[in-house]
Amino acid sequence: MSAQEKVRVRAPELTGGRGWLNTDKPLTLAALKGKVVLLDFWTYGCINCIHIILISSGWSRSMPTSSSSSVFAPRKFENEKDTENIRRIILRYEIEHPVYNDARISKSGKATACVPGQRRC
Repeated sequence: MSAQEKVRVRAPELTGGRGWLNTDKPLTLAALKGKVVLLDFWTYGCINCIHIILISSGWSRSMPTSSSSSVFAPRKFENEKDTENIRRIILRYEIEHPVYNDARISKSGKATACVPGQRRC
């Protein structure tokens, strides 16, 4: 497929979950326009996800003009959907960037390629 034949797909707004943490208002595509954005889909029951959180947190501190956002995508355990549990993880790992609780898996279900216990990597 040539570059001219590729269809441009617009990213969906992150709505429909249980809300945002570490930000005073929801992030929108319009607010992120022109910025480098790292979206990290994770769950706190996954050790590999925790390792990546530490790396992405460092990246967001080193690039203040960009945006780093986490999409928390609970898959395996019911307690992972609880916003207060996620808030405790944010405090434990000193996550400073915005985090979206996609407890209903409205966005991340189609975006994640590897989640332990759910799909093969």
